[in-house]
Amino acid sequence: MVMKMNFTKVGILALLVGILTPTLVKALAHSDLFSCNGCHTPHHAEALPGVPLWNGLETTVTFTMYSSDSFQGAIDEQPSSDSKLCLGCHDGANPDFSWMNPDFEFGADDLTSSHPISFIYDSALATLDGALKDPSEASTLGGTIFEDLLDPDSKVQCSSCHDVHTSGVGEKLLRGYDYGIQHGPELCRMCHIK
Repeated sequence: MVMKMNFTKVGILALLVGILTPTLVKALAHSDLFSCNGCHTPHHAEALPGVPLWNGLETTVTFTMYSSDSFQGAIDEQPSSDSKLCLGCHDGANPDFSWMNPDFEFGADDLTSSHPISFIYDSALATLDGALKDPSEASTLGGTIFEDLLDPDSKVQCSSCHDVHTSGVGEKLLRGYDYGIQHGPELCRMCHIK
C-alpha cells in the first residue's frame, strides 16, 4: 500500500511537471526563482572564509570606486567583503550569468555613480559628516544600524541595502522596503538624516 501511494504521488507530480512550464514549476517550488543554489552548492563549493558552500566566483573586475568632494569616508581601493561576492555575478564578466538583466550589472566604472560601498561607517564618520546617524542608533529592522546593516568590519557593503536571505523586498531585494514613492526614503533614512 505504501508503494502504491508513493507511485501515485510521483505520477501526479510527473503529470503536473509535464503540464506546467519550467518557470512556473520553479516559482511553485521556491519563493524566488534562483533558490539557494544560485549562491550555494553542497558539492565542490569554493572555500571562502565566512561563506558557507559558496557556488560562485569573486569578481575579478578592477573597479573605479565612488568618490566625491562631499564624501567624508575612506573607501577601500576595491570592493571588499561580501560586495566582492555580489559583484562576482553582477559584474557582467561571468559567462554563467549571461542571462542576467544588464540593468543589474556593474561595469568597471559603474560604482562611481552608485551608493558608495566598502567604507567604514562609524561614530567618527557620522560626526564628521553631520548628515549621518550614529551607527549605534536603531534601524527599522529591529536592531541598531551597526547590527543590521554593517559587515563585521563596520563597513557599508552591498548587503547593507540589499538582503538576499530574509528581508529583501521587490526585484532589487532592498532591505525591508521596496524602493518607490511609498517606502524608498525610509530605507535611506535608516542611516541618513534628511
